[in-house]
Amino acid sequence: MTVVELKDVTREHGQVRALRGVSLEVAAGELVAVMGPSGSGKSTLLNLAGGLDRPTSGSVTIEGRDLAGVKDLAALRRGSVGYVFQDLNLIPSLTAAENVMLPRELDGVRAGRARTEALAVLAEVGAEDTAGRFPEALSGGQRQRVAIARALAGERRLLLADEPTGALDTATGDEILHLLRTRADAGAAVLLVTHEPRYAAWADRVIYLRDGQIAEAGAVRLESAR
Repeated sequence: MTVVELKDVTREHGQVRALRGVSLEVAAGELVAVMGPSGSGKSTLLNLAGGLDRPTSGSVTIEGRDLAGVKDLAALRRGSVGYVFQDLNLIPSLTAAENVMLPRELDGVRAGRARTEALAVLAEVGAEDTAGRFPEALSGGQRQRVAIARALAGERRLLLADEPTGALDTATGDEILHLLRTRADAGAAVLLVTHEPRYAAWADRVIYLRDGQIAEAGAVRLESAR
């Protein structure tokens, strides 16, 4: 089943075309890596796929819903889309557990249940000892794990990750990719932006962007990377 589909999507920022007629489908259970040089449109593609931005032309659908017709995109994102931002976007005044809880509480989940979910997913990503600590007291790797936990909490069917291994050592990066791979194998659709071929090797497919267009796509999953 297709979870997210971009059809002939163009995104213009003034005179700059960040994306030019891009079409892409990501199915449930699939991890797709997006690679390409800086400025090729990778982050723009991710923002459009998650409903954080709207295309200039073309369409984006999530689980069959055309985002052009969705009035409350924030509610759709909270319920269906987990996003690991490149700069993490953790709220400094909230503890790690509270950061993970927040989207669920905004979606109407009671605080007790949201906290139980947050603690469980923090344990899943190996960050259970960070629950009561604030972001400034965490290492870069710990903050990354908390951001991933926030994206995994709940029943989200689409997981978007923008350079989730940035500034991490190789061993920690491999653990992060294992988490994303595991979530895909459990039935989520995962779209990963990365510069690193070793991390792209965990994917089922790799899409190469150049100048806002898909220049190449193919299956490159390597069992040795897992």
